[in-house]
Amino acid sequence: MSTSEAQVIARALYDSLIGSSLQSLRVAAERLNGAASDSTEQRIKAALPADTPRAVQNLLLALARDGALSQLPNVVTAFERYAGQHGEESLSGEVTSAVELDNAQREQITSQLRERYGQGLTLQFQVDPSIIGGLIIRIGDQVLDNSLRTRLSAIQRNMLSS
Repeated sequence: MSTSEAQVIARALYDSLIGSSLQSLRVAAERLNGAASDSTEQRIKAALPADTPRAVQNLLLALARDGALSQLPNVVTAFERYAGQHGEESLSGEVTSAVELDNAQREQITSQLRERYGQGLTLQFQVDPSIIGGLIIRIGDQVLDNSLRTRLSAIQRNMLSS
């Protein structure tokens, strides 16, 4: 398994765990809105979805025990911000083309690659006329070489070996 494939799997796991916790916190904040800070354990558990992670339940019980349940909306907002900042592992890539790409082409390539590798992907675009045509894309340890130079070299090797 390549590094970038592992990163895609890790991102899916992160999204699942964080997404589940965040959704449970949002539901609890909505259902417990205006509840007394010292709400009972049964009231708190009843306000949570059935699939709420244990860590979220423990957090809410601790807030209630400390009389800070009214701070739950602030906790949700802060958690959303934190997850947004730390949820994207930065990954860098390089796109090499034979000619300068216009902004629309760069945006399309960036968009398609971010769908696969995540929104934390940053790309650098380079021009190398020696590749004749096509693109060479390097992300992590993966290389997609769809250049005309590589295709011509493959044809040449096949002709020489025949």
